[in-house]
Amino acid sequence: MLKKYFYFLLLLILPTLVRSESYPEVLFDNSVINGSYAKSIAHYTGESWIQNVSYSLPVSDSLFFTPGNSLSLRYVSSPNGKWEASILNDKQKFPYLIAKDDQLTFKLFIQSNTEKGQLPKVTLQQNDTRTNAVDIANYIDDFAYDTWLNVSIPVAKFVGISLGKPVSALILEQNGTALQTNQLFIDQIEFLPKNYPKVRLSSAAILSKISSVDKQVELVWQLPLTPSIRYVKIYRSEDKLNFQPIAILPIYVQKSLDRVNEYNKSYYYKIAWVDYNYVESPFSEVREVQTKKGTDTEMLNFIRNAHVNYFIDNYDVNSGMFLPDRGNRQAIVSTNETGYAILGLLVAGENNLISRQALLVRLTRIVKFLSSAQQHQGVFTALYDGRSGVPYYRDSIPTYDLRGTSHIMESLLIARQYFSKEDPEEQTLRNNITKLWERINWNYFTDAQNPDVLWNKWSPVDSTARSRPLGGFNESLGTYLLAMSSPTHPLAISAYINGFATKHKGNELYFGDESNDLAPELKMKLNDSLARSISANPLVGDMGNAGISIYSDDKVIFAKSIAGGSLNESLMSVYRPFLIMDPKGKVDDFVDYKKYLSNYILAYKRRDNEMSIGTRFTDIWGVENVEDTYQGYLVNPAIAIAAYPFEKEIGLKALRKFYEEYADVLFTQYGFRSWIDIKNNDVSESYRARNQATIAVMIENANSGMIWKLYENIPEVKKTLEKVYTKK
Repeated sequence: MLKKYFYFLLLLILPTLVRSESYPEVLFDNSVINGSYAKSIAHYTGESWIQNVSYSLPVSDSLFFTPGNSLSLRYVSSPNGKWEASILNDKQKFPYLIAKDDQLTFKLFIQSNTEKGQLPKVTLQQNDTRTNAVDIANYIDDFAYDTWLNVSIPVAKFVGISLGKPVSALILEQNGTALQTNQLFIDQIEFLPKNYPKVRLSSAAILSKISSVDKQVELVWQLPLTPSIRYVKIYRSEDKLNFQPIAILPIYVQKSLDRVNEYNKSYYYKIAWVDYNYVESPFSEVREVQTKKGTDTEMLNFIRNAHVNYFIDNYDVNSGMFLPDRGNRQAIVSTNETGYAILGLLVAGENNLISRQALLVRLTRIVKFLSSAQQHQGVFTALYDGRSGVPYYRDSIPTYDLRGTSHIMESLLIARQYFSKEDPEEQTLRNNITKLWERINWNYFTDAQNPDVLWNKWSPVDSTARSRPLGGFNESLGTYLLAMSSPTHPLAISAYINGFATKHKGNELYFGDESNDLAPELKMKLNDSLARSISANPLVGDMGNAGISIYSDDKVIFAKSIAGGSLNESLMSVYRPFLIMDPKGKVDDFVDYKKYLSNYILAYKRRDNEMSIGTRFTDIWGVENVEDTYQGYLVNPAIAIAAYPFEKEIGLKALRKFYEEYADVLFTQYGFRSWIDIKNNDVSESYRARNQATIAVMIENANSGMIWKLYENIPEVKKTLEKVYTKK
């Protein structure tokens, strides 16, 4: 059956061009989806007009400065009206912070006979505050038509700009009046320092490796330590004579994928380095590759490997921790997401995508960083500055994150099992992980009225006033199992029922991933359910006023029995404990978790299939933002694909359909992007550590059980699992 699914997958893949990645200081380089740029808003009044597609600016895929498209600006500036267009800056979790000497730069192509006085003005917006409008005509050195012009405006010219804060939007607005229709194209909008490296790129680029899997061509390059290299530009040819640019990528990307047209055909590639002025180096040598039809195993491995590649590239060199965004003035690293990164890197190491020694060095650096990082009772903050080790607080209030700490600790303990050789370096790593593990005081973070209940975070400012009790069918399960397994400060075995298996009264429960880039769309709340006594269970202690059992409302939803009676929980949260723990054989007095996962997956899929999410395919599902549709739904490919170990047919069909229908915009060298909004023709420009790790680890677990086996052989955890789960 596996072979059958991938046979159709391979036949139906369509050709595509690779898309570029961005630096945080780049406001626009390319639209991932052709047609219109979803992260723009066009508006006009009176007799003025600006071309738009559902209020978004169109994009041109035939005329661009950097491949593969540019923004099209077609407008009429009437004396009896106004128009404006906003380009939104929402790509990054940690956006670029404006500095005094920055220059706003972009490329401008004037196709119509537009006079200087008819060119737009530009305004910068920071939240609800706008600067003055600057006439871009005053910042063009050599005005000309039908060629790409450079526009460079000092940030200081924008009156009212707040330095050290991000820009939320760039606004182009009407300037002057005329009745003619003007046609401009704009590309590569970015903020650059006044003084950037200007060393001439005289050496040829190096394309070190090229290979193919099915119709995907993978290119790998080597970069010299030349600070003036800003991008890598990729060219492709089918005859070795006529080369076309197909992608431009920042230098932190070490490889790229290109999906081509045919099997059993030769394609030719070369690359060039690109400097800050977009001047290219001499080309690399031309390399040839011939495509051939991939086997089922090759395709599964290829998809797994793309997702772990995300973690190989994206890390802070100082701390080794996962780096969500690459700002050049800050390096904010994530505790929780580093837990996902470690799992992905272990899969990479097991499959020789990163050497064991390189992986050991990365893990050693992470553990060293955490050993000296600020903590409280062994619990870390959610975010740190990877360069200084100082905590980073989004709201300036110091907070310690128990759930994020448990996630990274789980992964480190799994790594401790993996690095089991009697080698001095591996022994040192194991010992230092154990020290981190032993210093976590789980009891400190329990509820004062019920020592079986954990809080998700704690602050020295207001304790747990803004915290939520952990519990429910979600990632809380792993946190409780870890706390119960502690060699120094363990929770009682009754915490399994009173903590994990209870919906608690008091603060409102939140079960989403606080580090995700989709908030508020992905903030899921677990619905209330009917209470039922569970005092007959021998594991139950005195529940007092802790809450009600999650097992109390076993409903039939979409013809499947669901313990807890709700589908509001994101499947990504439900998957999380079983990313590391095999549900097979995990049976307590209420639930067989293997059966529960299957039922939940089937009910979730049926719910999505009955919603109007913009697709006619039943294999496209995975909605996370059910409570906030804004006339569309964000579909997360990882939700459906990660069903693979539990419902193999459903997972494989979903993978096939996402790939064949949307790979041109959804799939890159880092795997699937974080979401697609099919109704509104929008797609995320970013990735999520949670998604990438879940897909990679679930494929690996389904094939070898690697992470499952490592986790369940952690000595402290193994004892807890034996106490909690019935052997069947």
